[in-house]
Amino acid sequence: MPPSRYACQACDTAGLRAIEGFPDLPRVTSDSKPFPRGGSLFVCERCGTVQKTTDSEWLREIGEIYRDYEMYHQSAANDQAVFDPVSGSPRGRCEVLVQRFLDSGILPNAGALLDVGAGSGAMLGAFSAATSDWKLFGLDLDNRKERVLKAIPRFERLLTMPPERLSQQFDLVTLIHSLEHFTAPLSMLRRLRERVSSGGRLFVQVNNVDKTPFDLVVADHLCHFTPRSLAYLVARAGLGVEAVRTDWINKEISLLAVPDPKLPEPVQDDPGEAISRIEGDVAWLRSMLGHARESARSGRFGIFGTSVAATWLASGLDDLVEFFVDEDPARDGRSHLGRPILRPAQVSPGAVVYLAFVREVSTAISRRLADLPVRFAVPPARSAYD
Repeated sequence: MPPSRYACQACDTAGLRAIEGFPDLPRVTSDSKPFPRGGSLFVCERCGTVQKTTDSEWLREIGEIYRDYEMYHQSAANDQAVFDPVSGSPRGRCEVLVQRFLDSGILPNAGALLDVGAGSGAMLGAFSAATSDWKLFGLDLDNRKERVLKAIPRFERLLTMPPERLSQQFDLVTLIHSLEHFTAPLSMLRRLRERVSSGGRLFVQVNNVDKTPFDLVVADHLCHFTPRSLAYLVARAGLGVEAVRTDWINKEISLLAVPDPKLPEPVQDDPGEAISRIEGDVAWLRSMLGHARESARSGRFGIFGTSVAATWLASGLDDLVEFFVDEDPARDGRSHLGRPILRPAQVSPGAVVYLAFVREVSTAISRRLADLPVRFAVPPARSAYD
């Protein structure tokens, strides 16, 4: 595959290495719907950032995806449940993040919050429930969710103009799983930097592709971040990276930055290592499809989970999947892709349940639920990590 003519989204230089074999993989949307094979994946040969390109085909595809976009349709909730792999206890992602903020002591008692990509208000609602003296604002492409947002206590206004047209500054600007969707993330961060008040902070939450390679096959994600590549991009935007955490939410990156570039510039990913890692992950995803297909021959077959990874795997197995398993109470009794969603205890004895996770997570789940009379299938090891 020839190199891309597009510049890197992070360092803005030419030299993107195409990853062979990626177009042959099934894809999935970020709202957990199957999407056709195709597309391209690249790694920057200068800074190691993993990305797609904003060519006409990708722009056409994301237009198609966003026309029918419906987050968390599996549960009719407005936030993603995140799980402790040991206890299995679910909590709303934004509820956890707000609690982390409060526990850290970095926020003032009062201020103004701007949530970028506010959607149905998961972050704004969680912040409202946990604080009493913050004014809450949302920034989004349109006002379709304005009525829902207005029901949140202390919500002030939904803004639908570009960031550079905002007159107000904010004590906290949050991007909760929105940065990876922007067609020009470096430019967006630079514009948002101007909206952070002196002493304020910008916060970014994204998937950690080191821990969840399924992010690579999300068709509408432009960039796929590691802790280093996210910090590098944010620093390139003129922000000072204050902290990068991978322990706030499992398999995700939490980054805090200040509008002061005087902090030391983060170390970027090694491009050669990044290329090798992503080539290995694409091969691992391909091997998982084959392994799951073989596992499905052993009896009644289902997949654990109903989000991106499970949806992606099911889309590559045709009609072999009979059911899904999920521990989120909000999804109990519902259906996904036309198949029932079961609680673990509802799975028929002897059935095979495929754990579409990296080895660390799938092993923890299989051990925790070892007393159930089902057969858990664990994916092959990722050579670089397992």
